Amino acid sequence: MTTFFTILIVLVCVNTAMMLVSLYGTNKNSHKASNNLPDAKIYPLDLTASNYKKAV
Repeated sequence: MTTFFTILIVLVCVNTAMMLVSLYGTNKNSHKASNNLPDAKIYPLDLTASNYKKAV
């Protein structure tokens, strides 16, 4: 039983450490990525002009 809880605690600690490293890495990279984005045109979807066919 103690072996199970020891392995569980180790896995939870490793998971927490990887999540924190991932979050800190994302915050640093988000400032760099936002400056490098080109200006892109965004066109709206025209959902009203679609034709629907009746199922047979």
